[in-house]
Amino acid sequence: MDFNFFEWIREGVKRSVLMGVSDAVEQMGAPHEPEAARDKIMAFLQNEAPENSSTTSKRRVSSSSTGQRKLGRSISEIHPTS
Repeated sequence: MDFNFFEWIREGVKRSVLMGVSDAVEQMGAPHEPEAARDKIMAFLQNEAPENSSTTSKRRVSSSSTGQRKLGRSISEIHPTS
């Protein structure tokens, strides 16, 4: 008998997701006009992508001499010494 813990977790998560999607579809029901719904989703996705890329500002993260990014505040920044 071969028991793989991670395979068991993956199968459980997969089953839970599929059951959740199934329940959501059952609650919402099928679209009345599937072509219109598909067209609306595609239009939304096409309009959303350019707006996101143009409005998103990228902040430059300072790096040290080793090339590593600074992820948070240091202890000296939290408790400055006098």
